[in-house]
Amino acid sequence: MASHFPSIQSFYSREVASNGVNDSSSPTRVGDGFTASEVEALTNPLSRPFQPSRCYDVCTIAELQTGPHDYRITGRLVNFSSTGGPHRTPASPESCYFLVICDGTAAMAATAIAAENQAEIGHIPYCSVATTIYPGRNGATHIEFHVDQAGSEEDCSLRLPLEANTEKYEYLPGLMTLKSFLASGYDLGEGKILVCVQSVGPRRTIHPKKKEGTLGLVEVGIYDDTARCVMKLWQDKIPSAKSWVPNQTILLISRPSCRQYTSRQGGVNVEVGVGYSTIIDVDPDFPDAIWLRSKIQDMAKKRSIMVPFPADIWNLQSAMYGPNRTLYTLAELEDQARNRDPASNFTGKLSVVVYEMNLMEHWRRCTTYCNECCGIPLYANKPTAICKNCDSQRDLSLNPRVLGSFLDESGMIIGQKLIWNDEAWNQFLFGLPIEETTASHEQANPTQQSWKDIATFNTDSMRDLEMQLLYSRVTLTFGWSTELGRLCILGVEW
Repeated sequence: MASHFPSIQSFYSREVASNGVNDSSSPTRVGDGFTASEVEALTNPLSRPFQPSRCYDVCTIAELQTGPHDYRITGRLVNFSSTGGPHRTPASPESCYFLVICDGTAAMAATAIAAENQAEIGHIPYCSVATTIYPGRNGATHIEFHVDQAGSEEDCSLRLPLEANTEKYEYLPGLMTLKSFLASGYDLGEGKILVCVQSVGPRRTIHPKKKEGTLGLVEVGIYDDTARCVMKLWQDKIPSAKSWVPNQTILLISRPSCRQYTSRQGGVNVEVGVGYSTIIDVDPDFPDAIWLRSKIQDMAKKRSIMVPFPADIWNLQSAMYGPNRTLYTLAELEDQARNRDPASNFTGKLSVVVYEMNLMEHWRRCTTYCNECCGIPLYANKPTAICKNCDSQRDLSLNPRVLGSFLDESGMIIGQKLIWNDEAWNQFLFGLPIEETTASHEQANPTQQSWKDIATFNTDSMRDLEMQLLYSRVTLTFGWSTELGRLCILGVEW
């Protein structure tokens, strides 16, 4: 007997696949009712403006109270980790991210896409409260990451580290030098180190012996005025180092992890890591950081392999051929720079003898040209080289260490401490300025001679050039830079 109840198929019309032909007789297909802006807001949530629907009270982390309340806090991210997978393994889709936020008054922990049992916090310094952020369930909870412009007021705010916000600040408790921390300070478990970033290495892929998969690793060189070592960043923490500038970025690391191991050569190496309870303040603003930044600048001047020639300070033609040309001895120059008027720039001339040359030595070492990139020295026997960290091609300058020393009747000066103008290099190596070389040797040598031309020399030509320059007397036109504290060579006369 046939059923009198309609089937479910009778409520739906059959859909016919479109073959690309516009049939006016077919009925118009009705949409799903969502507008294009609503679809965009769902598929690309970051495109929506950050406009919470409630009114939130602005307060500091130290003023937070437990219980239901609508707070708005602003702080800086000082640590984060993925807690979904095993230690140092890629995060799974079900994992949560554990965030530690600090605003100078206290710290708090926040977890995203986490269950309640994953919101518990361990022993993190200055962190006594935590909140759980569920993007789907907690519609009243929001989080926004700001991208501040360098040097802006927002970029300089909230950089005062914890325990340094008192009016009568004298010292930061637990702060120690890097040398003391590496020696035995890490055993205390409460230590802090204030260091500068020396270099940021390339991203490497590590294959663990006891675990499956691969791990990402970046080694960051850190140092202060007492020691230097390597800090390792694993997995999700690697992008944090992209904005760190060698010899400029200062890091205050509270409770860093430390590991000692024996290398294949038998030496004992020490490395610093970022643990679960570690807090890192990037470019903190307090007296100790200001002192270290000034100290680092002085250290960078002393050990820098190449200092660029300062432009637009002196008139080169007036210094070399003008009416006010003073001939100094090396002793008089030192007295003028150190004692008489060290706050002003001045120019003059020196008549010296080339006492030592290291051109052939650096040619054999392939260090004739040099530069720095990503805090890593670059050396080559040609004017260009590829940085092994960022794979970018960099232009190199002639290594000032190819010069040994100059002397006169009153003293001696080390050639590697001098900063050379490109035209001065040409005049020193080939005996004439660029324009005179081109004019007088246009028929004999159509190629313009410059310091870059020695890259095409063979060993015999390089040795002949070195022997020609050695023990010869030369007049150097110099400019003293008070900003650099260095002697800059403006021109050379034979």
